[in-house]
Amino acid sequence: MLIDINAYIGNWPYRKLRGTNLDALLERMNRFGVDKSVVANTNGIFYMDCKSANEELHEEIQVKKTYKDRFIPFATLNPLLPWWKQSLDICYQQFQMKGIRLYPLYHKYKLTDKCCIDLVTAARNYNMPVSIPMRMTDLRERSWLDVDEELNYNDIAGLVKEVPGAQYMILDARITEHAPATTNDSIDILKNANILFDSVRSSGVPVAGINGESLLYLLTTFGKDKIAFGTETPFLDYCSPFIRVAVFEEADEATKNMIWSGNARRMLGM
Repeated sequence: MLIDINAYIGNWPYRKLRGTNLDALLERMNRFGVDKSVVANTNGIFYMDCKSANEELHEEIQVKKTYKDRFIPFATLNPLLPWWKQSLDICYQQFQMKGIRLYPLYHKYKLTDKCCIDLVTAARNYNMPVSIPMRMTDLRERSWLDVDEELNYNDIAGLVKEVPGAQYMILDARITEHAPATTNDSIDILKNANILFDSVRSSGVPVAGINGESLLYLLTTFGKDKIAFGTETPFLDYCSPFIRVAVFEEADEATKNMIWSGNARRMLGM
């Protein structure tokens, strides 16, 4: 079984993306043998109210039974909006969304702000995983209008420390040469967290001076039960993420199966 924990529909204002609806995503999934995809709507990053983007995603999934069977919808939420609790309740109870996705760099808050801690706590109480992209695009290729920051593992650990009982999916899980060094305290926090790092940007071979680039780093530092397959489609080509895991020589077949789907199935209760 294959589960992709990092997929999107919706538009991106800074460059044209191909295949930004569920039909196109399903076509790619069928071609590459992906059984299910966790999907969020990028429009929620830019709408003044994320509620509309979640409604769009829900309505599109209702169109076909196949969509309901193959897609795992995650709600986009902004804790700075005063009605975030109402939006979360609707997404969980009415739309039956399985998790949430947060964009602190775009919505202008810190992961350790009280509003974010309150939202993640509420998601924890609903048993909804919290997915957080460390960045959306490579900063070297960003538009001058796009954000010029990215999260790091210390940022993630700060939130986990505040809400240790939540479930976390860390997307585009990598460290760049511009990121501050991950502290030992942060590593210890993440080791003990209920957390998954996606494989989308990680190569099989470590890059000198940037250990976060490597699947081997994630495996040896955090363990085989904390890595999950992700594609970041449609931002990246759909083939490369498969190759990264397939050629990962340091992982045996049992470990690869955990990366392909086992770890995601555990967190998603499948």
